[in-house]
Amino acid sequence: MRHDDTQGGVPPLSRAERISVIAVTAAFALLLTLWAFVTPMFAAPDEAAHYDAAEQIAIGNGWPDPGTMDLLAVTYAEQGQRSTVASADRATVADLIATNPGFHDYPNQMSQHPPTYYAVAALVLKAVGFFHHPWDVGVMALRLFNVLMMIPLPFLVWSTVRRVTRSPRTAVVGALALFAVPQLAQIGSAVSNDVPVFLLGAVITWLVARTMTGDHRWSTLVWLGVAVAAVCSVKGTGLPTVPFVAVALLVAGRGVLPLRTRIARTAVTGTVVAVLGSWWWIRNLVLFRTLQPKGADELRVLKPWGDQTSADFGGFLNVVWDRLSTSFWGQFGALQFPMTPILTDTLTVIALAAVIGWAFRRSPSRDVVVVMALLPAITLVVQVQDNFQSYDDTQVIAGVQGRYLFASLTALITVSAIAWHRLLSAWTDRERFATVVRWAFPLIALYGLTVAYRGFYENFHLQATTHGLALMANLTTARQPGIVVLIVLAAAGMVWAFLAVRRFVLAGRARVDPVGAVPDA
Repeated sequence: MRHDDTQGGVPPLSRAERISVIAVTAAFALLLTLWAFVTPMFAAPDEAAHYDAAEQIAIGNGWPDPGTMDLLAVTYAEQGQRSTVASADRATVADLIATNPGFHDYPNQMSQHPPTYYAVAALVLKAVGFFHHPWDVGVMALRLFNVLMMIPLPFLVWSTVRRVTRSPRTAVVGALALFAVPQLAQIGSAVSNDVPVFLLGAVITWLVARTMTGDHRWSTLVWLGVAVAAVCSVKGTGLPTVPFVAVALLVAGRGVLPLRTRIARTAVTGTVVAVLGSWWWIRNLVLFRTLQPKGADELRVLKPWGDQTSADFGGFLNVVWDRLSTSFWGQFGALQFPMTPILTDTLTVIALAAVIGWAFRRSPSRDVVVVMALLPAITLVVQVQDNFQSYDDTQVIAGVQGRYLFASLTALITVSAIAWHRLLSAWTDRERFATVVRWAFPLIALYGLTVAYRGFYENFHLQATTHGLALMANLTTARQPGIVVLIVLAAAGMVWAFLAVRRFVLAGRARVDPVGAVPDA
């Protein structure tokens, strides 16, 4: 017997819906590609360290113990050319290594992570022959490799929301919501081990949604275990998926499958995760007596509080709110070019109000909502606890990064979609809402890109000068003709997505909702 109920209330996939998803995906891919070429070399968070780690494996240095890896001298030399030497004049990696052998006396904290992403990135570098090309060719190869990994996100969001809400139009609008998070575009188009975590987090959420809505096949459990093992083999920020999946499998099928069966199913997935994904963490516990040793502990200066002072928890929470909300929506470069807090705070408050007010109301899908909310909740609790522990030890609030929530972005969008679905019950209200976000999401994406451009090339002034545009054309590997083509293609992709979504959403005016389904939007 097959246990893969696809919930008969879901309308069949129409041609207009398929075109909408393809258009949104194409626009997303083109936008990230544009970001990859607009962002100066090493201008994304920790990008130089991530690239250096891949470069070290590519030239045969291996993977040292956490805290024992220094930056290559050649990476330091490459950083020196990023804003002073035109792309056309940059030296090859071979030439730079010849004049900058060995290491620079500065730690590369990426040794605290599993080498998985960096080993794959090293293969990409070797495949493009990075050693004999200008050094920025290698950086761009890894940026575009990461863009390639990001392309499935719109499909995964659409499929997850569609599965849970049984509303094709809500699902398409949910996929479009990715454009409202410009920070995702910058990180997703940079050299970073966060990117496979984003992808695998979305895959895991999609598979969990399937198990929570009637897909009880054993093959789904195995693939879920493989995905969790993969994310645990990339970075510690993937570890919250372990309890998330465990709870989901214990809940999935409640009322259909007996508890003993659900426990057995959870054990099967857990075994796959343990066999394939625990190697790095067991190694750390055995060798270093801790789950994740610090990669640059010498930079962390302990500063105990005095007898009359202590950590200010209220002040800490204020800083966490400001930094999390800003760096989640858009804080570009090395987090020095933020979008206006008026926008980021407004988006945060509106999203939280909708979720808290409507997502968790009693309904047949309440279990799904609660389980989906677990992943961002666990991630947030772990991050805030770690941030506060560091603050208590050093009196410095550091490491507060909104991007760490992107592994749970598909879950966040799904919970938010359910909330808005319940809040807006009338078709006319949903049509108005769809019209607003259909304009708002691409405009936020455009605004985020302009903020980054002004930070990178205009000293953050509200202007676009011939000097700034010439500087961008001079420093980007696409050069002037290439960057113009990319801008035109990205704009065309956004227009296509806008029109395709509009056509599909408006085509649902006459649609009668399936019995028992959340009404379509």
